[in-house]
Amino acid sequence: MPRISRTASLLTFLMALVATGGEAKVLRSKDNASDVLVFKDADALRRFGKLTGNAVQNSNAIEPLLACRVPQGTNVEVLGSGYRTAFVKVIDGLAYGCQGTVSLNVVRER
Repeated sequence: MPRISRTASLLTFLMALVATGGEAKVLRSKDNASDVLVFKDADALRRFGKLTGNAVQNSNAIEPLLACRVPQGTNVEVLGSGYRTAFVKVIDGLAYGCQGTVSLNVVRER
């Protein structure tokens, strides 16, 4: 059985680490809102989508669903993504370290 050198093992480990690392992106919504909403989880995002009328503007209705609010253009690291959502970590600003779920349509290239 062939032996793998220590250097080859280290190189394989580093390549796997880079391949699974998060992607740096920014959050930008299509509307003119000053903030982008980061939800606690996909279920909270789904419940927000079901709010109607003035409930969407009611902070008492949406605050329990949020992990944080961040300004447009905030840098994030995409930790995982699905068909419609992405799990992100805020990597700058006042909400640094906040993790939550956003709709994929607000995740943009830098």
